[in-house]
Amino acid sequence: MIKMADKIRNIGSWLWLDLEETQSTNDAVDRWCQECGQPCVVTAKRQTAGRGRRGRSWISQEGNLFMSFAFPASLECIGQIAVLSGLIVLRTVRSFCSEAGLKVKWPNDVLADGGKISGILFERAANGFWIMGIGINVVSNPLKSAAGYQTMSINALGVCADRLEVFNRFVAKWDDAFKIYQANGFDTIKKQWLDNAYNLGKTIVVRQGNAEICGIFAGLDDDGALLLDTDGKVKKILAGDVMLNNN
Repeated sequence: MIKMADKIRNIGSWLWLDLEETQSTNDAVDRWCQECGQPCVVTAKRQTAGRGRRGRSWISQEGNLFMSFAFPASLECIGQIAVLSGLIVLRTVRSFCSEAGLKVKWPNDVLADGGKISGILFERAANGFWIMGIGINVVSNPLKSAAGYQTMSINALGVCADRLEVFNRFVAKWDDAFKIYQANGFDTIKKQWLDNAYNLGKTIVVRQGNAEICGIFAGLDDDGALLLDTDGKVKKILAGDVMLNNN
């Protein structure tokens, strides 16, 4: 995949490649991590076939940030890491837009003033690696996401930023937070995520395929699963979509 003309750089603890165009940064970093065997990240100016969770497309408007990280991780930890990823995107966006009414929506979306500003997709790679693909709306946003949600961008919040500025800030915050997570575990991350959670303690609807489950959002368990109180019985939700009030 990597050609002589491609410029590989280092950023934080990662090998980094910024492409002019690719179909999917997740696919590009998947191929690359099998070649280099190291934690690496691919960004792209243009992404022609980006994808989100549950097979949805990711609407990749030029100027926005498309980044995919490949790193070794165990299946047992990936739910916790997914929670951490949403928290670090929130912190990154908040560093640009501190008054934006930012919330994390389980499992790992980030909302700004009620609109989706970021989405995250985890995929398993070979040789014990996982891929964390993140899209952040920086300069523009579609009218609605592929799932039908209202959307938002950093620019629409009144802040001028470019994709590489947001990328550099995310990497710095991720590297610092991941070291703390490795040293101290999940408890603090879980608390900080819940402090910023969308509709915690309120009635929510979780969509799983064609089915919907209604209950009170009671928190997260120690693996990052959502806890839903349905008629006094707490149900652990491992996968699904928490629906927005405006959807």
